[in-house]
Amino acid sequence: MTNLLGSIRLAGYAFSLIAALVAVPLFCRQVRARCFNWVRTAFGGLFLFYVLCVLALVFFPLPDAAQAAKLSTHRIQLVPFQFVADFLRETPLVLSDARTYLPALLDRTVLQVVCNILMLLPFGMYLRYVCGLDLGKVALASLAFSAFIELGQLTGLFFVFRGSYRLCDVDDLMLNTLGGLLGGELVRALEAYLPPLDAFDRFPGSALAMQRLG
Repeated sequence: MTNLLGSIRLAGYAFSLIAALVAVPLFCRQVRARCFNWVRTAFGGLFLFYVLCVLALVFFPLPDAAQAAKLSTHRIQLVPFQFVADFLRETPLVLSDARTYLPALLDRTVLQVVCNILMLLPFGMYLRYVCGLDLGKVALASLAFSAFIELGQLTGLFFVFRGSYRLCDVDDLMLNTLGGLLGGELVRALEAYLPPLDAFDRFPGSALAMQRLG
């Protein structure tokens, strides 16, 4: 929880800086185009903050000087579905004992799988609803984003450090991609009930804008 709160705080600092740099040029561009969509803009800001939170969570905290001096290898886990073996080995699950079911479901190995799926769920939702990508492209984009994260973990934050300080795991890659795809599928299932983003366009001074506002 401490790591999560620290990552959110760090993302908030980065978001403030990036938003300050891009807000004015983005606003000027929309004024020149005579079109402003406040919902799309809000979703874009939330998406930027979300991505920064994810990156802060997976890469921070950085190792201190003493820890960094000990890094010399690049760690990777290449066995697919290793989390299943971890679950069977580490959880207190006993099929014949119903009392072990809840503790097993709340075990770290299960929570890690769930968190890896949920981590990219908003990513897929944004790409489907705001960007309008089909599910195949959502899956590819989710795979690419997860691969970027895992590559950064494998290379010690892209060779900033001499070795890995986080484990690169093929299971994380699969679960993240699944999460992004599920996010896209969730939006696809609800599309009949969601208003199209173009409905929130505002064209200053146009008759269409007056009709929509009226």
